[in-house]
Amino acid sequence: MYRKRPVSWSKHIDFILFDLLYLQIAFVLAYFLRMGSCHAYRDAIYRTMAVIIGFVHICVSVFTESYKDVVRRGCMAEFLATAKHVMLILVGEMFFFFFTKSGDSFSRLILAYFYICAVIILYIWHCVWKKVLADNRINAREKRILLLVADENCAPAILDHMEKDMMLDYFLRGIVLPGRNEKVKRINGIPVVADLDTVEEYLKNNVVDEVLFAHSKDRELPLELIKKCEVMGLTVHIEIPVSEILSGVSTVEQIAGVTVYSSCVKMVTGGQLAVKRILDIIGSIAGLIITGIASVFVVPAIYFSDPGPVIFSQQRVGKNGRTFKLYKFRSMYQDAEERKKELEAQNQISGPMFKLEADPRIIGSGKDGRKKGVGWFIRTTSLDELPQFWNVLKGDMSLVGTRPPTMDEWEQYEPHHRSRMAIKPGITGMWQVSGRSDILDFDEVVRLDTEYIRNWSLALDIKILVKTVLVVFQKKGSR
Repeated sequence: MYRKRPVSWSKHIDFILFDLLYLQIAFVLAYFLRMGSCHAYRDAIYRTMAVIIGFVHICVSVFTESYKDVVRRGCMAEFLATAKHVMLILVGEMFFFFFTKSGDSFSRLILAYFYICAVIILYIWHCVWKKVLADNRINAREKRILLLVADENCAPAILDHMEKDMMLDYFLRGIVLPGRNEKVKRINGIPVVADLDTVEEYLKNNVVDEVLFAHSKDRELPLELIKKCEVMGLTVHIEIPVSEILSGVSTVEQIAGVTVYSSCVKMVTGGQLAVKRILDIIGSIAGLIITGIASVFVVPAIYFSDPGPVIFSQQRVGKNGRTFKLYKFRSMYQDAEERKKELEAQNQISGPMFKLEADPRIIGSGKDGRKKGVGWFIRTTSLDELPQFWNVLKGDMSLVGTRPPTMDEWEQYEPHHRSRMAIKPGITGMWQVSGRSDILDFDEVVRLDTEYIRNWSLALDIKILVKTVLVVFQKKGSR
């Protein structure tokens, strides 16, 4: 799933909203300097001034694009842009009072003080916040990992642009040279990791979110590789000459100074992902409260049935090959992972997944795995999944997504299987509400998961969450 770049004002909503607050602080400070009081909102005329300041600020932000490239502006450019922004607010304020003929009712000196205070406060705030953003972006876990496919001639220009752009949303993993020269190990400090013959193997063994194919006049695009990347669920960017851009093409954008045509499994906005994350946080907090209540009963039941750790943790694979530690209430005996190899011949699902209807590794299941003990109850009621709300709160998982595979399952994936991990894994998903363990064909699991990704929407997430509750209570497809 690929996050579309928002329009210039919406992607800087943090600056806009905080500036709205600091403009009010500047207004109160200006009132204090002139009147010797902090009660700026007591008089109707000054309350109106405060409201107009906020309204004009929003209008200027949206219609003049005054926040365009705000995170990349230097100190002097930032000061001039801030001074211009506040001046436009003052102009709007004066137009309002001129047309309403209420200009004689307030102190002009307050406007002068407001301008000075607002420019100083906003300028300092912008500089501090940009420093915070730069530090966070450099170390961000969610930074998109990019692989560059380019020849030795065009790669340096792209790398120079990336090096200058400290606020870039990408981490460049490495370079793929179409005709690899063994003598070339690095370009501008970035390692050359593969050529066209070895890049597929590299993609299988490394975390990559997006691949940028740079334009070269001397070589044709590696169409077979582009197709393989799309099949694996990776976002593909193809540089195109500026002269070939057609107006109205929504998938054309700028990345690292080049114009590219972007293709991906699903394209979403930053706002949609932000709302999804907010729902995850709210849902995970509620889920952890339920987990705490359930643990009063589940923890003793597990411990007395099979003494030992009641929480099971395991390395799982997340978005595009990222790994994380998944947590569950332990429903199996402690040697379950070791015994799995003995039972692989009885696996009832085709492909790189493991499922047994009668699993002797489940606590209280007996030697033949058919008894219905504590472990069976925990699994059929999905109580074992509750600790995963911690994974959701941490950001490793989402409430709705795709089932996170184990490390050994991931290693067995074919390229087209990997497309199901183009998003964060979830506690529940399309597979869980469409048959769960009753589905015995892994390709059907992949089909359902990719269908979810292609048709994703917030409404679909809510629909799946509601269906999950019904499926859990009805114990459909649980084993």
